[in-house]
Amino acid sequence: MSVLEILLGLAFFSWLGLAILWLWNLKGVKVLTAAPDGASGEQPAARWPRVSILVPARNEEAALPACLESLLKLEYPDYEIILVDDDSADATGRIGDDWARRPESAGRLKVIHNHEVAAGWSGKVHALSLAERAATGDWLLATDADVVFHPAALRVAMARAVREGVDLLSIVPEFEFGSFWEKMVLSAFSFLLTTLFPMRAVNHPKSRKALAAGAFILMRAETFRELGGYRSIRRAVTEDLRTAQMFKQGGRRIFLAPTRGLLRTRMYASGGELFEGLSRSAFEGTGFSISKILAGVIIGMITVVLPWAVALMLGLSRALAHRAAGPDPVLVLALATCAMSALIYLPILFFLRISPLYVFTLPLAAIFYAAVSLASMWRSLAGRGVSWKERHYRAPD
Repeated sequence: MSVLEILLGLAFFSWLGLAILWLWNLKGVKVLTAAPDGASGEQPAARWPRVSILVPARNEEAALPACLESLLKLEYPDYEIILVDDDSADATGRIGDDWARRPESAGRLKVIHNHEVAAGWSGKVHALSLAERAATGDWLLATDADVVFHPAALRVAMARAVREGVDLLSIVPEFEFGSFWEKMVLSAFSFLLTTLFPMRAVNHPKSRKALAAGAFILMRAETFRELGGYRSIRRAVTEDLRTAQMFKQGGRRIFLAPTRGLLRTRMYASGGELFEGLSRSAFEGTGFSISKILAGVIIGMITVVLPWAVALMLGLSRALAHRAAGPDPVLVLALATCAMSALIYLPILFFLRISPLYVFTLPLAAIFYAAVSLASMWRSLAGRGVSWKERHYRAPD
């Protein structure tokens, strides 16, 4: 047996194991929707808890109006919005002030203008901390300025949090895709996250797996502060992941769910922004582990890229040579692995409402993310750090 056959065999059985993992995980996935589902629209207690919505915004003039409009239309009786203009170079601050002066914003929207980042803090976490200090709610909802909410989003989320008895509830938003690169990379990235952080494990109190989506992190304010608040994760770039880990490691229950219709966002507007956005979190997401980055790249090349490359090259060579179709163990194994990977990847594409033809872009997405991971690691180790929204962050010593 050749080395190539061994590698392809490992890839095939890796995908087979992944299929079993996905079948196990499906039982733990609950999709939240705006439509009433039993108790989802009912009052969870004697009163709806007051919620403070924290919105950090840096250079978000294009997305902010839609976000604020949707937040002000939330069908929830007791909430406030605290917008932090984080030293924006565009019209973000002015837009926030204009919206705060509108009649519908009276007593609902507060704008904080911040012009510096405290030493030892990352920009977004510092902005969130400023909003949290001004918050008066029993619960905090950390979100992003490019997220658009359905009117029922907060009500459904709060009812679910109370029903599940959790201290943190996070909703993965629906993505709006505007380019080939976004569809190719973000669908694969969603697949990767779901594989590394199965929702059934994330939602199980005895599992150490923890993950939250920065677009929607609803958390009990008292618990969050008891665990150390934003100060305990002040240097984090992946503040959503660190927040979830803080709750889980503190013995608190968390709940993560995808949605159909509750909230949506377009995360990145170009291939360059996509690369920069993912590279800022790749190295930190592994705990700044060189071995995990390298292992991830190697595994990705063997399980995703190699089978498709072998199938393509052997298939083309046989076609060009006009050879009679005969049993070729390597080609058969490569094709079987490709088919297995496609069958497992297709449900993600269907859920994201992306053409099933994007299944053929999975190897390209793996190469893209490998480049992102290596670039993120190299920049941090070389002292250059990663950048996001014109700010630079270095890995801790």
